[in-house]
Amino acid sequence: MVSSCGFQSYLPQPIEPAKVVAKLEQRANTDSDFQAYLIAQAFPADQLPISAWGENELTLSALFFHPDLNLARAQWRAAQAAQITAAQRPEIGIKGNADNHSQATDKSPWTYQFGIDIPVITAGKREARIAQAASLSEAARIEIAQAAWQVHSRVAKSLLAYQYALAQLATLNNEVDLRTSIVDMLVKRLDAGMASNIEVSNARIALQKTEQTYTTEAGRIDTLRAALANDAGLSLSKFKLLIIKPFGQTEPVTMDALQYEALLNRLDIRASLARYEAAEAKLRLEIAKQYPDMTFSPSKTLDQGDNIWSLGFSSLLTLINKNRGLIAEANSLREVQVAQFEALQAKVIGDLNQAKASYQSAIASRAKAQTLLENQQKRTEQTERQFNAGLADRLAFTTTLLENIIAKQSVLNTTYLTQVAKLNLEDVLQRPLDNRLTTPSDITSFNADSTSNKPTRTTSP
Repeated sequence: MVSSCGFQSYLPQPIEPAKVVAKLEQRANTDSDFQAYLIAQAFPADQLPISAWGENELTLSALFFHPDLNLARAQWRAAQAAQITAAQRPEIGIKGNADNHSQATDKSPWTYQFGIDIPVITAGKREARIAQAASLSEAARIEIAQAAWQVHSRVAKSLLAYQYALAQLATLNNEVDLRTSIVDMLVKRLDAGMASNIEVSNARIALQKTEQTYTTEAGRIDTLRAALANDAGLSLSKFKLLIIKPFGQTEPVTMDALQYEALLNRLDIRASLARYEAAEAKLRLEIAKQYPDMTFSPSKTLDQGDNIWSLGFSSLLTLINKNRGLIAEANSLREVQVAQFEALQAKVIGDLNQAKASYQSAIASRAKAQTLLENQQKRTEQTERQFNAGLADRLAFTTTLLENIIAKQSVLNTTYLTQVAKLNLEDVLQRPLDNRLTTPSDITSFNADSTSNKPTRTTSP
């Protein structure tokens, strides 16, 4: 109430880069406000503090800490402020003057005049401005949810790449061990005249290639870890202390009515509709400007003892251009919004068809790789029984184990590609295809930079 009645003072808020860096470095999963945020999002209290971090936990961390959401929230608050501006009514003017007459009379030589100017907005211009600002504010609010989805998408893809790299590193390590054993056995056979130099050379070349692949993959771990820490909104030093859940496969999802969902419920489509509504309101405003606003000017004059009341008015005559230029501009901008919406929907349809095809192809490839692995495991078990019975030598058994490792790598690779395709499909829909994630109750206000530690539950965009 005080701020609405009194004048506001300018308060400088300089940006201090050193403090910003320090704040970013201090963000940690043990932050008490973050723990309160998790509870507010209905995260099970008996699972706090979090012992193992997966997609859901890291997504909640990103939604709380990541600065991209702060940017989207700030843009929404600016749009809300524009709503206040659009709803403001014009101020009433005041005027007055005093005249002194040089001719002497028996009355006062002074003439006093006091009046006010009352502007009147016609043709619904104020309502059109309010509608335009409200639509732009709604678009900005939806873009917070869109930013939140993008934050989650980066976390999910970075986590998947990191988990896959660790799993691949483990299988490559097993492959190196087996190939080393095979080389050692072939060298012994070469010394005994039971193997050729070509066999040994081929085994060594395969070992060297595997070792090189292992070295390359091991070198990527730090980069992937740093990317995941950044996407989760945590400092790298704090992130290194977390235990990350291992790589695992997900169940296939149904794809019924996905096109309907994508074309109606995608966040950017909803934001585009809001921007179209703003363009509609802008056109209504420019059409309304054909009709001029008016100003009524009641006044009172005390002229040498004589009281005079008067009522004046003023207005512009829109007889020349009738706002044709701005109307044409607003109409063209509305057509631009229509074209952008149609182009967006066409892109969504194309992206969805590609994503569905990629996902279905990845599922088929994984199923084939799984079948090959099952067949290979049967051969491995058979060779093991033969080895235990003395019917197969150690080299044959080790070679079979190597074939089994390679089959597992194929399953790992196709599982990874399937999950990548699933995430890409979710990106097209801009929503999860299952219930693996906690849906935040409010993404518009509660975050690491909130002024209040008490979360407010509202309907999310």
